[in-house]
Amino acid sequence: MDASLGFLLAVVGGVLMGSFSLPMKRTAKWAWEATWLVWAVAALVIVPWVIALTTCSDLMTVYARSGTGTLAMIFLFGVGWGLGAVTFGQSISILGMSQAFAISIGLTLALGSLVPMASEPRVFLTCGGATVTGGIALMVVGVVVCAVAGARKEAQLRASAGRVQAGAESPGGVSAGAFVKGLTLCILSGIFNPMINFANNYADPLKDAAKGVGASAGGASDAIWAVALLGGFVTNAVYCAVLLIRNRTWVGYGVPGTVSHWLLAVLMGVTWVLSITLFGRAAAAMGELGNSAGWAITMGCCIAASNAWGILTGEWREGRGKPLRTMYIGLAVILLAIAVIGYGNSLAR
Repeated sequence: MDASLGFLLAVVGGVLMGSFSLPMKRTAKWAWEATWLVWAVAALVIVPWVIALTTCSDLMTVYARSGTGTLAMIFLFGVGWGLGAVTFGQSISILGMSQAFAISIGLTLALGSLVPMASEPRVFLTCGGATVTGGIALMVVGVVVCAVAGARKEAQLRASAGRVQAGAESPGGVSAGAFVKGLTLCILSGIFNPMINFANNYADPLKDAAKGVGASAGGASDAIWAVALLGGFVTNAVYCAVLLIRNRTWVGYGVPGTVSHWLLAVLMGVTWVLSITLFGRAAAAMGELGNSAGWAITMGCCIAASNAWGILTGEWREGRGKPLRTMYIGLAVILLAIAVIGYGNSLAR
């Protein structure tokens, strides 16, 4: 598998990742946590294990040869990634989408791409490594511009509703204490979220064991996701269970006319797992900088796709004018960054 195909897989994986939540718009009879728990069972347990058992021959032998330490590390990285999802959701409820998006996704992009490169610091001094680093920085700028667009849209909506408030509150209309709490959660989310990529980057013993029984590079990454996502399931399942019990929203599962909700939540899970599976193959195909460049490209395409869907589905109907133009600029910067990163990866090879 060559680097150009790896680039394409990263792009497709990112688009799928940015599109997986679309079916949630059709699950209105369920609370968020009800849909998310079904998604978690499908995306983090059932589908990854089915894929791993299919693509990695003698999976249990691979795990036995990998060693307990490697499996524990992968699992804990998955738990950390799950914590990132939970803290991101909480930070959005406090700070709003635009601020949480800029801080958390910006950190996720930067750390998820640069930490694997830091394992081999010499790559930063190569032409390819410097170009990829520049592309990552450009992509973070694009993320911030998209966040600014979101902030302008929110301000425009508040103004049109006649609810613009002035006073001593922090940005976003929250108290200083709440802002600090939201900011802390947002930073923690940005630190935890890249751990799903760290699980793939630092699992060489498992990759070697998988290749030793004849598995391809893609099959090896599938074996990693099965363990890492199981760790992520623990965090997500506990969080959803707490919400279902506290809010008594578990009764939604018995509401008539919700058969489609089960199917849509499972579809979300399958779509998301396909995205992370394609990322694993892209990282393997893109060479030495695959984990860094592949992660940045996948995340960039995820952000671009999710914002594009937001525009197409009418989420920006009330944000026309300057906010929407700013969003277009942010998306253009992200697309340019994807091209720069892809070029840098080709130089590295």
